[in-house]
Amino acid sequence: MATFTWYVYSDTPGWKDVSTNTFVFSGNATDLTIPITVGTWQSGTHIGNGDPGTDQCGTNHVPNVKYVSGTQFDGGSGTETLNDSTLLQTECTMRISFTDASQVATSSARFYSYNGSTETAEAVGIEAYAFEQGAGATAWTQINDDSGNIGGDNAGEYLSLTNQAASTVHYFYIAVSARPESVGAKTEFDFGIALTYS
Repeated sequence: MATFTWYVYSDTPGWKDVSTNTFVFSGNATDLTIPITVGTWQSGTHIGNGDPGTDQCGTNHVPNVKYVSGTQFDGGSGTETLNDSTLLQTECTMRISFTDASQVATSSARFYSYNGSTETAEAVGIEAYAFEQGAGATAWTQINDDSGNIGGDNAGEYLSLTNQAASTVHYFYIAVSARPESVGAKTEFDFGIALTYS
């Protein structure tokens, strides 16, 4: 059976399955309850057990990858140029695995942001960018902009992921940065992944 599993590099540290948890972006590196100022990119990325619930990161928090410009990020050490050498797999926001009992190749893989109920609708009140580590990319891809009607599983509005050769397991390492476009809690904000395999 084909299965997606979501992980973060946190706690001991190590890859931790967070399929039953919630990603929480906050205005603080260690406290998921601190709100993000409108127009400012997140200062902390966390795992909660609700919306947001209590912090489930463990000893070490989830790596935070903050958007600086189209080709730059801040992973906590100041501004860096965005590429596979400066942003390592273990520094990404998440790792998503796709597994199948048979060896399959993937194509048309994509990562997107949506409102949590309709996969083609953008997240509400959010601007977000994403980056796939290991794909040779050197720039962020905008995956959500409520004010610009961008987001959801729509062509030109998601992050296209690399095709992968036949295997029983496929990994996608993804960094995400987000900021609110208006005041108030942002509860209509979720992520999705889809692909074709053969």
